[in-house]
Amino acid sequence: MSTEPNRHGMKFSICSTGLKGMILKEVLEAANRSQLDGVELWDGHIESYLDDGGTTYELGRYLWEHRLRVPAISTYASFSKSEVAWELDLQQVKRAAHWAKELGCPRIRTFAGHLPSREATPSVWDSVVSGLSAASAACAEHGVRLAIEMHNDTLADTEDTIAKLLDRGGPELELIYDGFNFFVDHQDPLPVLDRFYRRISHVHFKNYRWNHQDWAQSVPVPVLQGDSDHRAILRKLAELEYDGFLSFEYFGDRVLELTQLSLIEVTRELSIGGDDRP
Repeated sequence: MSTEPNRHGMKFSICSTGLKGMILKEVLEAANRSQLDGVELWDGHIESYLDDGGTTYELGRYLWEHRLRVPAISTYASFSKSEVAWELDLQQVKRAAHWAKELGCPRIRTFAGHLPSREATPSVWDSVVSGLSAASAACAEHGVRLAIEMHNDTLADTEDTIAKLLDRGGPELELIYDGFNFFVDHQDPLPVLDRFYRRISHVHFKNYRWNHQDWAQSVPVPVLQGDSDHRAILRKLAELEYDGFLSFEYFGDRVLELTQLSLIEVTRELSIGGDDRP
């Protein structure tokens, strides 16, 4: 397998959220075998590693020795479920921001609520916006940024609601782009990428043969073989000269296989584009 750098400068990682059944060392070893540039770390993996006696210094040294970077630490904070959960979400982000500083990670992933925007009441909006503001300030204290994942069934599930979140949340907030999350809601992901590109600091990539009537029957496939046109998204990212991380985000029994196949497809596609061949 060839994963030689392409002229577009994109870097590739795996989301460890899809590998919760593995310990962190196994995840990192798998990423290294797959010749990835980094690992987007689920905060639960870090917590377990530290509970088992590891330190952030040791983890950082392992990452450095194996030339693996951490483009994001992923939490499941949402700031919308209850007052108690709101406080726990904020503490979760604060803890992750501390780890991010220790590991040289630039951002923390959060969700903007846990309900579709069409169902959100003004009080839910207020709760989420206040949570994002508090979490963003906590991240800034550690020199990192807070990034909202664009995701269906959250307040960041349409162009207009994303714009509203950014307007109310302030200029410090970043976005994590996942085109597939718009596809499942029958939305074109490319206009979203165009409109918010300046705020997008990180990208998720996955694809499925998708069953819109019964999502559970959908089948994950390598990113350029599914029903969402990820080839068009990849080409748009290259056109925009995106040079950040692209994290493959799969769940289930084939995470590592699908990540490796997707990496081959994406690097090949970028190489073809770099040679200006059709």
